[in-house]
Amino acid sequence: MEPTKVYVDKRDPSVNPNLLGRKECVLKDGRADRSKVRRIARLTSVRDQHTGEHHHDALTIKTIALSKTACEVDPTRSVQLGGDETRRLADFLAASGSGSVPSDTGGYIVMPTKGSPADVIRALQDLTATDRMDALAMLLREASEKPAILGDLVSRLAADERFIEKAAAAMNLAVYRQVLFRLETMIDDPTVKEGQFQALLEEQPWLFGSEYSCILDRRRWTRDEITDFVPRRTTDGRVELIEIKTPLHGKSLFNWDASHKVWAPGVELSRVVAQAENYLEKLDRNRDGILANDREDVTKMRARIIIGRDRDDDQRDALRRHNGHLHRIEIITFDGLLAIAKRVLRYFEDAPAEQCVVLGT
Repeated sequence: MEPTKVYVDKRDPSVNPNLLGRKECVLKDGRADRSKVRRIARLTSVRDQHTGEHHHDALTIKTIALSKTACEVDPTRSVQLGGDETRRLADFLAASGSGSVPSDTGGYIVMPTKGSPADVIRALQDLTATDRMDALAMLLREASEKPAILGDLVSRLAADERFIEKAAAAMNLAVYRQVLFRLETMIDDPTVKEGQFQALLEEQPWLFGSEYSCILDRRRWTRDEITDFVPRRTTDGRVELIEIKTPLHGKSLFNWDASHKVWAPGVELSRVVAQAENYLEKLDRNRDGILANDREDVTKMRARIIIGRDRDDDQRDALRRHNGHLHRIEIITFDGLLAIAKRVLRYFEDAPAEQCVVLGT
């Protein structure tokens, strides 16, 4: 790598809440080579709105026409890449420059691994669902063109007619186990913020249970208000509004009231329940408009709150009684959420391969 001059612009989150900063590098200096064309690469880092951490990078390559009096951007000779496009370009340039790509004509999958079978399997498991399909399609095409590989594949399929089903199910289960481990780790980590839980659960809806079929994009059912609730459609057509808080490390959901000899809801629990009640009331007041515009009957909507822990019998009993007196609202602890996710995983571990479908990622 040659010495490269890079300009770094770190952004203040109070001024630019969506940007972490940007880096710029001059690729071509039109004045130096008298081409009257200046080309600049700008890498902009975008902040995750939930966690405040890095979400993705956007690459812009601007072409600027130079003259004696002005500098103008030429949009026809400029390009912008975002998200995975930037990563793929960087991977492509790195792979091509390292000599990893063969020179023979054909399609290839370049893996960032040492090449042992175990390393390759781990690398394949880390791929996104789309990349896995691309890899599988390319391997099948390769097998169809090479008799030796095709013969081995046919012999494996002949020995076990459900070979591909089992392989796909095993890969899905491996991903689910990794997600479950990640959730357990996050629950035990007091530094994890509410937005990080929300991002994970939006990305992995199966953690809520197999009765949830999809996440809904709609978050604004009341005028001039965008709610933090995540609306999800259940398999029977109902809509549930899910509010995701934190495990409340060091705080209990219920506190013992010695004077009345009862377990009373803590401040955090009371606050989020009041928030859910208030939002459901607003939905009810706007029922006719929502029914006409969105075909959703808000009177059938429920709210599910995920908050706190319930590691002892007193907390579990108090939560059970409290839920019994709530209307259209249910409180689930992070321990309860973890138990639901484990039941879903056990079901798919025990189910036949043909029943192991992807629950959404």
